[in-house]
Amino acid sequence: MSLQVAIIINILLMGVASVIIYLIGKRVTSRIIKYIPAIATGVGMTFFYIKINFIPYKSHAYETINDIVAIIILAIIFGFSLVGAIIIEITNRRNGHL
Repeated sequence: MSLQVAIIINILLMGVASVIIYLIGKRVTSRIIKYIPAIATGVGMTFFYIKINFIPYKSHAYETINDIVAIIILAIIFGFSLVGAIIIEITNRRNGHL
């Protein structure tokens, strides 16, 4: 699978996950909405991890390096979005906005 196709599939999966979490957050609780970026990037990391482990490479051995770089970038974004969501959660609890 080429990198361009993988990126398009990953963006679609992350978008679908974001919409599903948004709809769940709208119906059940609005507190989950702030975690949408973290969940979406987690889905993206999972996709690239599955791509590395279960899809064999026949033509290009360097595609694994691209996948690892994508996982590292998504992991950094995941960390920042999770820390941001936790800071918002703590700030809202201190201000009494549950």
